[in-house]
Amino acid sequence: MKTIKMLLFFVMIGSLHATGQTYKIDTSEISYENKLRPCFDVKYDAPAKTVKKAWDKFFKKNYSVKIKGISLLTNKDVITGTDVTIALVSDKRMDLYARVTDVAGGSELKYFMSFGYDFFIGPVEYPKEFEGMKKILNDFSVEFLNDYYADEATSLTKKIKGLEKDIKKNKKSIKKNNRKAGKGSAEVANGLAAKNTSKEMENEELKRKIGDLNKEIEMLKVKQAGITRN
Repeated sequence: MKTIKMLLFFVMIGSLHATGQTYKIDTSEISYENKLRPCFDVKYDAPAKTVKKAWDKFFKKNYSVKIKGISLLTNKDVITGTDVTIALVSDKRMDLYARVTDVAGGSELKYFMSFGYDFFIGPVEYPKEFEGMKKILNDFSVEFLNDYYADEATSLTKKIKGLEKDIKKNKKSIKKNNRKAGKGSAEVANGLAAKNTSKEMENEELKRKIGDLNKEIEMLKVKQAGITRN
């Protein structure tokens, strides 16, 4: 089982090195208000709620746009920014939409914009504006994924430190038990030896977990290195 896990791990790393990309933006369509609308489609490792919060933060910071539909009490699939102006796309007033849903292995974001009712920006009708939308999505993806993978690596590092403390604590207990065993009866020594065996087994399991976490961190580094605009 361990060999299979290791094999899968290196296959995943090799795949990422081969593609050289952590995310991929596709031109697609989305059904909205009973019609197909042109959009950009991209998948992330992160859960939908995390992506939505980052989307709101990104537009607030870079374009002073407040995204509606994501808050402590609301978590809509389609989040919006209404009557906004983003010079990178157009100097006209626009509506901004993003449908973010959880999918296997992460989430999917579909991003689309319009100049109002039934005037949705696409590669045919508004090619220049559509390219501007893609630049924004690339900007978001690069910023978000760098932050996300860095935060995930930090979280895993904290877990490793906690496990290392547990190992150190067990080692101290084992030494203490060994000292007690040397001063006690055979029965006491046998009991303490059994406790030490249990703690040694626990430490081996903790070391295994640390090894798995280190592999996850290495995978995050590979993914972070593969963050390239497209």
